[in-house]
Amino acid sequence: MPELPEVETVKRALSKKITGKKILNIESNFEKIVASPDFKTFQKNIIGKKIESLSRRGKFLFFHLSGGKIMISHLRMTGHWLVAPKIGKNKFMHLIFQLSAGQTMAYSDIRKFGRVWLIDTKELGKFKPILKLGPEPLENEFVFEEFSQKLAKNKSKIKVILLNQQVVAGLGNIYVDEVLHDAGVSPRRPANRLKIAEKKQIFKAIRSILAKAIEFCGTTVVNFTTPEGKGGDFQKQLKVYRKKGTRCPRCKGEIKRIVVAGRGTHYCPKCQK
Repeated sequence: MPELPEVETVKRALSKKITGKKILNIESNFEKIVASPDFKTFQKNIIGKKIESLSRRGKFLFFHLSGGKIMISHLRMTGHWLVAPKIGKNKFMHLIFQLSAGQTMAYSDIRKFGRVWLIDTKELGKFKPILKLGPEPLENEFVFEEFSQKLAKNKSKIKVILLNQQVVAGLGNIYVDEVLHDAGVSPRRPANRLKIAEKKQIFKAIRSILAKAIEFCGTTVVNFTTPEGKGGDFQKQLKVYRKKGTRCPRCKGEIKRIVVAGRGTHYCPKCQK
């Protein structure tokens, strides 16, 4: 699933290509990809709108449109956006936007799990999927004292806590594994038993690893692509995720794969305590 660095990469790439463009037409071969409103209403209300800017909240992407509208996108497991003068159609391209200046923008999703919403800008504060999102980890709102208190009050395994979007927005399976390895903390440790020094290491690792992943345009393990159709490069920097059986770059221990709360989890038992 695309996580914060991948969505941020998409946002930045799209911003360069489609800001200021007008939506001239839209077609779909799977109208249910639009969660709300119904597709006919969506189509009627989005044609003619100008794309004024893009922003991100957690794993959600926001297209700010003229006329007081916002199109919201969540990529889920396999969704991605493409932009080019011409895009060849296939059965996985569920939304195709004809834009001004001869540009085409398409939403492709093999598994059809992603969703798009169109709402009034004034309703953004009531959009339920983002109401309970935790702080943005790369912004000033992500404060160590608050983060530490949340961990201290929770008996769940630290991996489970970090995957909880109400604790911190945007982290997923890839980056939680990498963060915990960088911090030297086992994914099975109860959050409320972590020492202050360990929590500080986790906090620091969240910021540094996400920032570096954005610098490398995200991670392509299976099918993430940028709007230009290119893969990310951070997979070359991964230390433990999907590295089962290889040697830990820090201590030379063997990377293991376990399951934590139903999620495949990679870590080094030797140096992650």
